[in-house]
Amino acid sequence: MLVKPVMRQLAVWQPFAGHAKAVQVNSFNELVDIWQRASNSGTQLLAQQLIPGDETRIESYHAYVDENGRIVAAFTGRKVRTYPVQFGQSTALELTVEEDVARMGKEIIDQTGLCGVTKLDFKRDVDGRLYLLEVNPRFNLWHHLGAVSGINLPALVYADLIGVQRPAIGSAVPGLGWSKPLEDLRAVRASGGSFASWLRWTVNARARSGVSIDDPLLILGWVMRRMRRAAALSCSEQ
Repeated sequence: MLVKPVMRQLAVWQPFAGHAKAVQVNSFNELVDIWQRASNSGTQLLAQQLIPGDETRIESYHAYVDENGRIVAAFTGRKVRTYPVQFGQSTALELTVEEDVARMGKEIIDQTGLCGVTKLDFKRDVDGRLYLLEVNPRFNLWHHLGAVSGINLPALVYADLIGVQRPAIGSAVPGLGWSKPLEDLRAVRASGGSFASWLRWTVNARARSGVSIDDPLLILGWVMRRMRRAAALSCSEQ
């Protein structure tokens, strides 16, 4: 099974799992140990069935449901890489057009009455069966990639909130990629991939986090933040 925090606070959770989102528990004694440690630190844990397979088997359904319960727009996607490689944060994503993911997402929305923006995470087992992992009713990093493809869920929500005409809705482009370049380079190296493969993905990605070719100030800002952190660390060590 897996255990993960109900709310992840890095300073509290990192001693358990580093940068990973969850920890695999292989025995009852391990479960008791991590549960006691978590209780002592004030962390609430959630236990979840472990579905075998790597993170590329995690797929998701993203939708905006209006106040009338109608799905205004939706798209599907899957993880390409995470860092750490297992149970890590997303570093590379791509859009898909998976009918079973969309169908199951719609069924869950209909059955639960979810309204607003929602993200349903699934994992596909070795036999191709989908398992629901969690439901996240909030805006998230996937919306950048959706917007680039023409399915701008935040813009649709905003239009409804202020009472103006909704923007046009495009179609998902399967294979369209998102990248968090620097973290993704770490993910590629950790999984045994080459620098060339990372560079191809990064260049071809239509959406990138923290880096924009037409806005060099983002890169300059990142460099300055790193320099400030290094300076602060140097001062603390003296």
